[in-house]
Amino acid sequence: MLYIEIDLGKLKDNLEKVAKASGKKVIPVIKSDAYRLGDERIARFLSKQGISLMAVVDIREAIRLADAGIDADILILNGIDPADYPLVDRYGNFAITVNSLEEARGLRAYSFKRPVKVHFQIDTGMNRLGFSDIAEYRESYRLIAGNPAFRPEGIYTHFTDKENARLQEKKFAEYIGEQKFECIHCAASITYDSIACGNYIRVGIDLYGAQQNTEQIIRIITKPLAVRKIKKGETVGYDRAYRAQADEIIAVLPIGYYNGFRRSLAGFPVMANKKRFPTVGKVCMNHLFARVDETVDTETEFIITSPELTVSEMASYLNTVPHEILCMLNIADKRYVGE
Repeated sequence: MLYIEIDLGKLKDNLEKVAKASGKKVIPVIKSDAYRLGDERIARFLSKQGISLMAVVDIREAIRLADAGIDADILILNGIDPADYPLVDRYGNFAITVNSLEEARGLRAYSFKRPVKVHFQIDTGMNRLGFSDIAEYRESYRLIAGNPAFRPEGIYTHFTDKENARLQEKKFAEYIGEQKFECIHCAASITYDSIACGNYIRVGIDLYGAQQNTEQIIRIITKPLAVRKIKKGETVGYDRAYRAQADEIIAVLPIGYYNGFRRSLAGFPVMANKKRFPTVGKVCMNHLFARVDETVDTETEFIITSPELTVSEMASYLNTVPHEILCMLNIADKRYVGE
């Protein structure tokens, strides 16, 4: 047994907390399969909460959601390849990003059959995507706003970190100037409670509670395949990497690096019976070893992560970010609760 439990009630609580703290409407970021938590189910639930605009990374993600019956507007963050312009025409609920003058010219040259909602991305410091030349942005805006085939709905940027957010906000405001947009939005989640600009905010990881600002919405639960008693001096797993220092009890859990529990997480604890137990030996593709006590048997539930053993702790253990931990998850059995 191995499954991931996704608490939609906590997702709603996090959504409301972010909206209240920021004083803005929320654009949930459900890219990359909603950080591996299931974008269709998450999007459907968010729609029921009144969310009218969500963000994904590319048009393939947007198409999958639209085909699943999601009728909220879907903002595509990466921009659109000209070969995909006909797909924008086919689906009526896509909002597309313009990142450059070249993209604006390409859009202007195509004959769209229905009005297309457009958002302009401004590079205020990430040096990733978006306009970094204000003259090119203004020319792009002129091309788009001057054509009835387009509706220039929004403008946005992405913050690099909390420390530089004020400088980036100032630069962003220079681009906006006196222009009027229905939707002005910023990210990242680390700054949502201190962002002054805009009337919307894009939020990803904090909706799922994998940072300190909100509550984690997932639990990963399993049971041992076996509980083995080993003698002092016996070894466990590949390369005899762990040797028992005394007579010990080892639980063999059906999770491994295939499921996203990386080999570098060896030694990170798991929980059972409200206690933490260390993992030992090398992480296998489909198995994990934990040194446990006599209270554990094959019917004991083990927690791999939960609000009491968080994804943030895992990230700190690996010197990485919670986003990466979530995106590593590969657990087929998803169980949604709290709806």
